[in-house]
Formats: sequence, structure tokens, C-alpha cells
Amino acid sequence: MMLRFTNATSGRHGDPIYLNKDWIVSVYEQPTDGGSLKTIIFGGPGGGIPWTVEESLSEVIKIINEAKE
Repeated sequence: MMLRFTNATSGRHGDPIYLNKDWIVSVYEQPTDGGSLKTIIFGGPGGGIPWTVEESLSEVIKIINEAKE
């Protein structure tokens, strides 16, 4: 199952990003240089890739949990 998030990576900001829920290994918040937080989804095949998304940590966890039902 693919989960839809909003890309927050520079140059792709606002674009939809679809991630395979089975490849998500961890989700965490990381401080930015400006003092705010960004949400990182880590996973992928063969070792892992970080994706930065606009959704908050709690929104990402909710999307993942709802997909498991």
C-alpha cells in the first residue's frame, strides 16, 4: 500500500510523494536551522533513504496507523 505525503525537500516542495508503507522503518522530527521542526520518514529498500515531508510527526504516525487497519 502506498501512502501519500507532501514533499518538503527544496526544489520539490509541495509535490506529492508516495511511500510504500512496508518500507517505512522510522519517523522522527529534526530541528531546522531556523529553530522549527521538520518530519523525516526513513526507510526504503536496501539500507534506507530519508524523506522530508510537510506533515507533522503526529500526522505521519496517524496516516501510517490508519493504513494498517
